[in-house]
Amino acid sequence: MKNIVYTGMFFMLTLAACTSMPIDRGIYNPQDVSEEDLSILYIHEYINVQQIDNTKVDWNRQIRKPQIVKIPSGVHSFSVRYHDGRRFTFSMTTIGQFEKGNTYLLKGVINGRKVDLHILLYNNKVEGEEVTLDMNKLRGNDPNVISRYIKYVLNPTMDEVGNSVRLENEKYILTYKPDMVYSLTDKETEIISEGRRGFSTDFRMTNGKTFLLETDISNMSRQQFLSSKYDENAQIILIPIDCNEREVIYKYEKPTELQGSEIKFTITEIEM
Repeated sequence: MKNIVYTGMFFMLTLAACTSMPIDRGIYNPQDVSEEDLSILYIHEYINVQQIDNTKVDWNRQIRKPQIVKIPSGVHSFSVRYHDGRRFTFSMTTIGQFEKGNTYLLKGVINGRKVDLHILLYNNKVEGEEVTLDMNKLRGNDPNVISRYIKYVLNPTMDEVGNSVRLENEKYILTYKPDMVYSLTDKETEIISEGRRGFSTDFRMTNGKTFLLETDISNMSRQQFLSSKYDENAQIILIPIDCNEREVIYKYEKPTELQGSEIKFTITEIEM
């Protein structure tokens, strides 16, 4: 995700909700979902939406008027710029979770020398619960378990970094590699298994699961893996319950005979 660059003098300012008649952007519905599965999004007058889910939209001209659009329910990302006449940003990304039938508001709030993006419930034009993905947690900068797990175990293996992470205890060596690959070595039997791995978490990042699917990686690409029912077919499912830069503790969900038991690994990042 791109860094945010700001110019000019900044001060604290909380933007008011859209009060004038919004420009109607119609329906953004590339998957042609049914009308009942749509949500309504109000866009504050200082927000210029450039892309939705990595698809450019023809709304680039800064008009500084509120807008309204219908979008499908689900999780959506928005690339936007902020411009209030004196302050502006380059492209920023925010992600929100939308439920069908609800109305939401996308706005920016000046916070010192930066702009924070917020997506809020906006039913009856009353600002309600925040539905924005916490980007701080996603980057691993939050003290909760899942955020630390992302930072110390998952992020080093991302394509942009390209390193591996070696998890080890007295019985096993579990190595996470780029391209969503893993290998598991049983120290006692010296048997090595290999496959692809996935991770899922709830939107608030309070719970997460790692899925290890033993498979021939030469016959199953990453995209094929992601399109498969790996969450159902994984032979091993591990729930991170504690993590820091030195070690991670999992609770088993699968295999069934180990369900509920805990396993601890030391963490070593291997630079490639």
